[in-house]
Amino acid sequence: MNVVPTEFVPEPPKGSSFVIDRCPFRYGERIDMAVLNLAEDKIVNWPMVYILANEDTAYVGQTTSVANRINQHGANEEKKDFASVNIIFNEEFNVSAVTDYEHRLIGLMHADGRYRLTNKNDGMTDTNYFSKAQYAGMFNDLWEELRRLELAEHTIDEIEESEVFKYSPYKGLTPDQRVALDKILEAIEGGLDDAKPIVVEGMPGTGKTILAIYLLKALKDNPKYAGMNVRIVEPVTSLRNTLKKSLASVSGMNADDIIGPADLIKPDYRYAGRDAKSFDIVLADEAHRLKRRVNLGTQFGNFDKVNEELGLPKGANQIEWILDQVKLPVFFYDPLQTVGPSCVGREAVRSALGDAVSSPIRLDSQMRVKGGKDYLDYIASVLADADPEPRTFEGYEIVMHGRFEDFVASFEETCEKHTLSRMIAGYAWKWVSKNDPDAYDIEIDGVKKRWNCTYDNWVGKGVDDPAVAREVGCIHSTQGYDLSYAYVVIGNDIKLNSSTGKLEANKNGYFDRNGYATASQEELTQYIKNIYYVLLTRGIYGTHVYVCDEGLKKHFSQYFEVIE
Repeated sequence: MNVVPTEFVPEPPKGSSFVIDRCPFRYGERIDMAVLNLAEDKIVNWPMVYILANEDTAYVGQTTSVANRINQHGANEEKKDFASVNIIFNEEFNVSAVTDYEHRLIGLMHADGRYRLTNKNDGMTDTNYFSKAQYAGMFNDLWEELRRLELAEHTIDEIEESEVFKYSPYKGLTPDQRVALDKILEAIEGGLDDAKPIVVEGMPGTGKTILAIYLLKALKDNPKYAGMNVRIVEPVTSLRNTLKKSLASVSGMNADDIIGPADLIKPDYRYAGRDAKSFDIVLADEAHRLKRRVNLGTQFGNFDKVNEELGLPKGANQIEWILDQVKLPVFFYDPLQTVGPSCVGREAVRSALGDAVSSPIRLDSQMRVKGGKDYLDYIASVLADADPEPRTFEGYEIVMHGRFEDFVASFEETCEKHTLSRMIAGYAWKWVSKNDPDAYDIEIDGVKKRWNCTYDNWVGKGVDDPAVAREVGCIHSTQGYDLSYAYVVIGNDIKLNSSTGKLEANKNGYFDRNGYATASQEELTQYIKNIYYVLLTRGIYGTHVYVCDEGLKKHFSQYFEVIE
């Protein structure tokens, strides 16, 4: 074994101060080092981060020679509209640190909204390096200095609570996301005419939506794919609207890049008729929410219209629509998130996708829940009646409240600090306020609450509207969203069968008609379990639980810490 001499062991950073030096940027000219305060040897040869900016547009980069890099930009016509160079120096910078800082600045500045960034997102992988935690702590000081210089507006906490940040195409990819990305790009390079469907499978919080957004941006930025018809199909209406708003300000992208399944037959999205595959690449996010012709309520007519236009049988499902119209479809899928009879079930998915779903590209690294994959596995085991060994999760708060009044009080306190915390529940109460906005839908121990007033970006709208934030969200307003803390009410739609010791659906306590109209008792039980699996895996920092049924409350007290 080689032993590194003590004198060569690197020391952690001491937290040296940042220097932000500024000079004009002029297209066609070299950098004027005479107007900078930094020493010339540092400008010529030192790892640094820099920001090119004008009034409303910016570009973030990193280099080991600011002088050479800015001179290269000065000869690049794409950069001709920038007016200033902001050079960020720290005497403790190294190549790994400035690469990390570049990625963090890109992600935060995009979501901050002060500037529209012109950066591409290639190469943004979440990598580790020596003393990364210490450099992360130092970054907060840099961000506050950027705010002082009016290069940024919002605090890091404010930005990281925003929907734009959560659905940014500038996220650093995890190693397994990078592997998945490379496999998808390899399939594209192999030729779209010979491409086969791809399935990317992952539990909640493994970054399926983030990977889809990242890939869309990467394809849009790559000149090799110019002119291709590339879209994200998002079947969850509320999430589709959120993505449209979040990506509208991203350079090279627009709201029309995000479409619904029925948009596959619309000329506005370059549909060319049933005899051609009109789309080159489609990334089907939340593929477990794609529909079949069951329990569609008022949507049967629209559904039939698409099948008729495509020349498909009346019973064809939305996976078949995509296969019919797309050269290379990529389905982002989690079988445990199928939450009702209208969703295309496992057997239909297997039948349509064959080998792709049998041998999927897997995502395992947890990006949302701080409790990690272990927490998701634990929740899945509890809901599957597997009787897991009770446990806690370091850095993650999971508790069950004995009294609803205390549950609500805890939520109010948390929501003041974390504006993306929400109270959510199974569909165990009628939606009376839909027709009477003055009515209350939910009453527990004398405390009255209303269901979400809208499906359209209900989570995001609550940031600006305290009344919305204090509503209770159902599965249709929360699936696909991240919450800071999830406050989950488990209603009387599911109970413990005292004879079998297993969870089972209580149809009389479940009020989503489209969710139960054609489901057997066994199917309904699985749908409701899946709903609570989704709800219990929304919280980034923690999950608080209140259980209405006393028998079920006692059962769950084995697995969750109880606060009386």
